[in-house]
Amino acid sequence: MEQPPPASQLPSRTFGDELRQLLRLGGPIALVQLGTTAMNFVDVVMLGHHDPAALPAMALGSTLTWIAMMFCMGVVTAVDPLLSQAIGANDLAAVPRVLGRGALLAVVLSLPAALLLLPAGTWLAWCGQPDALLPEAATYARLQAFAVLPFLWYMLLRSLLSARARLWPQVLTILAANLLNALLDWLLIFGRCGLPELGAAGASLATVFCRWGMLFLLLWSGRADLLPPLGALRQHGVRAQAWALGPLLRLLRLGAPIGAQFLLDPGVFAATALLIGRLDAAAGSGPGGPGLAGHQIALQLASLSFMVPLGLGIAASVRVGWAVGRGDHRAVRRTVAVALAAGAGVMTVFMLLFLLLPGPLASLFTGHAEALAVAAVLIPIAGVFQIGDGLQVVAIGCLRGLGDVRSPVPANVAGFWLVGLPLGTWFGFGLGAGPAGLWWGLVSGLFVVAGLVLLMLRWRLRERRARLAAD
Repeated sequence: MEQPPPASQLPSRTFGDELRQLLRLGGPIALVQLGTTAMNFVDVVMLGHHDPAALPAMALGSTLTWIAMMFCMGVVTAVDPLLSQAIGANDLAAVPRVLGRGALLAVVLSLPAALLLLPAGTWLAWCGQPDALLPEAATYARLQAFAVLPFLWYMLLRSLLSARARLWPQVLTILAANLLNALLDWLLIFGRCGLPELGAAGASLATVFCRWGMLFLLLWSGRADLLPPLGALRQHGVRAQAWALGPLLRLLRLGAPIGAQFLLDPGVFAATALLIGRLDAAAGSGPGGPGLAGHQIALQLASLSFMVPLGLGIAASVRVGWAVGRGDHRAVRRTVAVALAAGAGVMTVFMLLFLLLPGPLASLFTGHAEALAVAAVLIPIAGVFQIGDGLQVVAIGCLRGLGDVRSPVPANVAGFWLVGLPLGTWFGFGLGAGPAGLWWGLVSGLFVVAGLVLLMLRWRLRERRARLAAD
């Protein structure tokens, strides 16, 4: 039986009403995003209190994993505006076709992504990373090949639940996954209860088990909304429409710019990690890799704070998509203004935390003095870019809800790859500022990205956007 739309799906009348609606939808989504990153947070904390090589090895393996997965994740994210706009237009027949199309693309894309992770040791050696870290880092990345497909399918199911504003199955799933991940980390990293002590490989295995568990638990807990469209795919006619080559290629073309944007943004942080690894190798810093460890700690904190505006951006994308589906341009502008203000407000809090408490925050992750020293320098730099980071991710979510998936790509190229990374490399290597210099380059690039994306969003709001074609 079709469920009635929840309160968060209703149009707002005022800015205050819009804020309440956005938070009602965005709060649980942000909680889920925080929960997803919290799993990695626990990995970093436990590895930081293992031997000195475990955390930097995980940093390298994780860097390769995200490089391989990001384009795939972006393509799957293309279903977000299609689903939210279809539901806003009450075109429920389009939902199983979009869902089936996304599921098939996830399978097709996961295969090359997994294969890219198998020669992980070769990639890291070519990038000049410390020899002592290569075996453990490569093992971490190779194991992650088994987690690519379940994570893409999990993202796809989450997209449908978010477009329907069904959020508590997602919250339940991520809470259970965090408990399981913490237990498996404790057992496998440190070798408790008679199990072998696996270090970074243990954290990777825990992630693989958890991602398959997340997929099945979300399917079960959200079955009222997920099983009807999935069941519709058992019909030959629906499945044939979903998997027709033309619509599949159109979804790929829609998702490719999102995949490029996903790859360009985290890609610059991955490039920074590899450059810091070269600094560690050149310094002969031994198996500990303090630069990489400090970078991973600061990045983990920045990633954790980023999840809140990311959740608001996803909620804004959904609400903008609903408004576009209804043809309500005034509601589009209201959602955009409220989402940007909320993103800037919450990131101001994180900015102050990072600027005022770098030492205590770093000490949560590790007791190794050299890694602590690097992290304490990088965390305040992360604080400087918090507001810019929040604004750009919310703006990108709004653009996606409008159906504009291309504008963020040139903004990321210009900001991160033409400004941020070259400046950071000059600061870090040319001026001898080391990891801090590379991070200051990230700061400059991120503010360029934020400025360009906001400018593009302003231009798009002057237009009346039509709904994207589902087929």
